[in-house]
Amino acid sequence: DDEDDDDDSEEEDSSETDSEDDSEEHGATAEGDFSLADFDYLPVSSEIKELFEYIKRYTPKTIAIEPKLQPFIPEFIPAVGDIDAFLKVPPPDGKPDHLGLLVLDEPSTKQSDPTVLSLWLTENCKQHNISQQIKVKSLENAEKNPKAIESWIESISELHRCKPPATVLYTRPMPDIESLMQEWSPEFEELLGKVGLPTAEMSCDLPEYIDMICAILDIPVYKSQIQPLHVLFSLYSEFKNSQHFKPLAEGNRGRTSPPNPSSQAAEEVLTF
Repeated sequence: DDEDDDDDSEEEDSSETDSEDDSEEHGATAEGDFSLADFDYLPVSSEIKELFEYIKRYTPKTIAIEPKLQPFIPEFIPAVGDIDAFLKVPPPDGKPDHLGLLVLDEPSTKQSDPTVLSLWLTENCKQHNISQQIKVKSLENAEKNPKAIESWIESISELHRCKPPATVLYTRPMPDIESLMQEWSPEFEELLGKVGLPTAEMSCDLPEYIDMICAILDIPVYKSQIQPLHVLFSLYSEFKNSQHFKPLAEGNRGRTSPPNPSSQAAEEVLTF
């Protein structure tokens, strides 16, 4: 009798598995799945019934949920000295990994992108070597991984925003731009108010005029005038883009009266 019962139970199990396989082959709806037949009794128009068909046509977007690690704080164990954190456990083969020397040792759950990190190091070190091998990252199934593309765009945008300004290495010592932007002495400003700065209409050539302007602005001039001119134009750019001096320049421009057209035309005729 026991053997008959076992045979019957095995036959029932096999019949259940066969029925499940048959239902899967025929595409039976799973429990909780949407079925249009459940809503056929509703007295609605054909347009509403067409709306129900869109429910089956919709394919949900798969969202990859990133796992968040929770810190595990063990119980406090009194000990003498520092507890070894075992951050650099030697590998089983005994060969050193050179972490921190050849490979970046980054004990973080969100690792940096090697390509973006190399670009950051290149920009900060200002070593743009063409022969240097650059790692190129490829993304498989990019259309299914938009997060990686958005992360790459944000990383490159941040790199361009935080790019250090271009610097020039002078062969001779040059003053700092901030020191050149300091206020002049009251005596010198009073003298400039009476005499005025030398204009380009002076009877001198261009190198002499450059030496004169650089001497007034405390910019040293050496044999070559290229580097003093670079400092001069850098100083002009700082004053032009300064948030402090821009409203002062606009105020002075507004206070100056517009020139008389007749006098301006006379000056043009005389100049011509």
